[in-house]
Amino acid sequence: MKFKIVALPLIVCAASAAAESYQSITNAQYTNNEFSTSDRSVDIDEFDLDTTYYFAPREALGPLKEFDYINKITKISAGYSYLDFPDDDANAVGVGGEYFATNSFVVGGGIVNIDETNLYNASVGYLFSPNFLLSVERTQWEDNDADYLFNARYNHQLSDSGYIGFDFSTDDDLESRTLSSKLFKDLGGETWITASASFTSHDDFDDYWKLGTEYYFSRETSVFADYDRGENFGVGVSHFFNRNISGKLAYNTGSDTAGIVSYNAGGGVDVDTFLLGLTVQL
Repeated sequence: MKFKIVALPLIVCAASAAAESYQSITNAQYTNNEFSTSDRSVDIDEFDLDTTYYFAPREALGPLKEFDYINKITKISAGYSYLDFPDDDANAVGVGGEYFATNSFVVGGGIVNIDETNLYNASVGYLFSPNFLLSVERTQWEDNDADYLFNARYNHQLSDSGYIGFDFSTDDDLESRTLSSKLFKDLGGETWITASASFTSHDDFDDYWKLGTEYYFSRETSVFADYDRGENFGVGVSHFFNRNISGKLAYNTGSDTAGIVSYNAGGGVDVDTFLLGLTVQL
């Protein structure tokens, strides 16, 4: 009897350590982008804040920031972004949500206001199984024609927590196609690794690809890196100070593949990006 009394708290602590769950995730992030050419340099600061509330607890897969590949819990979200340009600024605010019905249908919607112009989004899907989701998404800028995306998401379970997931999306004209994948694997000894890849093919533009990986030293701490077709290379570190609060620091260097500055700089624009983030999970 004495052994049972002593062992009980140990069992409870072990179960608690093995499965953390959260119902809300809030991210705050500051990004400094330095665009430079041979004769000048431009700084663009960005501030982002977003939050998501789930109507049921969402269980972490070991690492405190890793969750199941296909979310199946009804949620609502909101976000705000502010960009500070040298001679101007811009901001965006949005709200949205996704509802999972008991008959396996999924409906979602949202609105984003970007400098007094609205972008509307609506989607409907069907969860054929816990590992396979098909959906159709409609997006429309205010006073413009609507665009449609057809999406498929599949998750192949490798173990109790490990998986390899796939996403495929295409527009209604079949002009743009994106395939992405993520592998999450338990290496044993409280360590994990992820590997991700994405590829986009568009009839009117060059193909684009990106690779990434993240290694978890523990449930709380990880390092990550990514590289893309534009020779942009990024590295970073993420750490949970306790079960609820984490910080992230990242650095990316490469070229202005998005064309934010290149259009009026004659090309040859180098970009250095510094990111500092804070996450609260409750």
